[in-house]
Amino acid sequence: MISLSDLHKYRFQFEIQVRYSDMDMLGHANNAVYLTYLELARLGYFKEVIRQEWKEVALVLAHASMDYKVPVTPEVIPVAHIRASKLGNSSLHMENMITNQQGNILFFSSAMVLVAINTKTGKSTPIPESEKQKVIAYEPALETV
Repeated sequence: MISLSDLHKYRFQFEIQVRYSDMDMLGHANNAVYLTYLELARLGYFKEVIRQEWKEVALVLAHASMDYKVPVTPEVIPVAHIRASKLGNSSLHMENMITNQQGNILFFSSAMVLVAINTKTGKSTPIPESEKQKVIAYEPALETV
């Protein structure tokens, strides 16, 4: 289970801009936008860690489990924290948290599995070794299989 006590394991942070259109009738971020927040943060993670555009191989979301803890409201500036937790031949497991700026309120947590696909064929393919090495170098607690 992902908790605030693990926040020190997350090197990458991404500040989220909450838009008016993200709010629902109850005055908090609609549950559907959390995956969009993480998608934006994940793109930032890949730009920082891998520093390469995925052209022949892309990582696509294959599975996500989500836990909603506390609603995000308009006055909050949420921060996404992302880390790769496990690296396989063609898969990357990521853990995500969305907290307040101080890191003492957990709004949302998620575990995801991304799978590498060949962009031309749409079929599963190994993650290129050069990209694997960049993730391994960035994530000291990464489990490799």
